[in-house]
Amino acid sequence: MTAVGYRFVPLRGRDAAAVARWRYPGAYAFYNGTLREMLLVWLAQVGLRLFGRTIYYAVLGPRGELMGIFSFVPRGSTVEIGLGMRPDLTGHGAGREFLEAGLEFARQQLAPESFRLDVARFNERAIRVYERAGFVATHTFERWVGGKAYEFVEMVRDV
Repeated sequence: MTAVGYRFVPLRGRDAAAVARWRYPGAYAFYNGTLREMLLVWLAQVGLRLFGRTIYYAVLGPRGELMGIFSFVPRGSTVEIGLGMRPDLTGHGAGREFLEAGLEFARQQLAPESFRLDVARFNERAIRVYERAGFVATHTFERWVGGKAYEFVEMVRDV
């Protein structure tokens, strides 16, 4: 399925392995994954597909190159999204287009009434992208990641 110049395909093993090799600079290293974590995500995807569900998607560019990943989890009339862009694509002004492509894909596939996402509070760059796309912060909360507490912001947007 194509949405705004991107093609969304169910996450494949090779996509999960590629994402595990992504390395973000500085504070964004928080988002670096491991091969084990990404293979667990892929295995979950394989299991879900046995029941006709797909949650995790690879986002491919015009030449079939992996641009990022998305997850879409329906929760009633809301779709909870997760996303990540390839590190070399971040910080160059493409975040909003990437986000909007994912939201359009979710609208076509799942017909939600609203979207929800969580973002690490320190990630001001992503928060600005989400706000420009119409997301509004509803509250903050703490989540333990890698043995350390981080503050997160929940954000929502109507379709």
